[in-house]
Amino acid sequence: MEMTHFVLITGPFVGRSSMLDTAEALRRSGSMVTEPNPHLDHPDAIPPLQDWADTLPPAIPRGPAPIVVGYSAGTVLATWLAPRIGASALLLVDGDIPPASGPCPILPERVVSLLRRRAGADGLPRWSDWWTDLSMEEEIGLAPLARNRPDLVDPMSREERRFPTDWLDQTLDLTDWSDIPTGYLRLSRFFDEQASEAEKRRWPVQRIDGSHLHPAIMGTETAGALMALAGELEF
Repeated sequence: MEMTHFVLITGPFVGRSSMLDTAEALRRSGSMVTEPNPHLDHPDAIPPLQDWADTLPPAIPRGPAPIVVGYSAGTVLATWLAPRIGASALLLVDGDIPPASGPCPILPERVVSLLRRRAGADGLPRWSDWWTDLSMEEEIGLAPLARNRPDLVDPMSREERRFPTDWLDQTLDLTDWSDIPTGYLRLSRFFDEQASEAEKRRWPVQRIDGSHLHPAIMGTETAGALMALAGELEF
């Protein structure tokens, strides 16, 4: 039986540590895990969105055929990437469902409008500073992270960077990915609508009543949900 190969694509505004606990749990299950990290390829200046995406395909082994997992804003990168590497399946995690093809921004308009007001001369705020409403700290996951995984607070903070404001205007040109078997994992209330849309499309859907940072905080549970979704897909 061929080993399952998960490719974990995080949103660019956070780093590898946001899915580190999930990656380790998947490896303990016997899966192969690839974690592309464009931050390492661009340690100084952050390039345009297209150049950022272009660092992903060369970092990914083609065998076993990968299941691409897109988390948060990484759903856009994942749907751009999957057709380019012959992905066997696609799993979208607590993020928006991108259009089937055509130009797509990295963030939805509801977030873009928030960030435009808060951009400064040195670019966008760091991700953890996007959420100025303290009542959101539980569901975003910043408070649970501090309580349950204090060891990850500093690593995650060090990986956050200020992205250029013009990233809000850039797009990736998506190749039609609608024929790739796809599942959806909802972690927080912010993506209830997307989970319902996934069900309307007859995708397999898993729901966890956690926070947006659940992959960092509860990696074993997140990995279990990803493996369950993969098991429901036909590919």
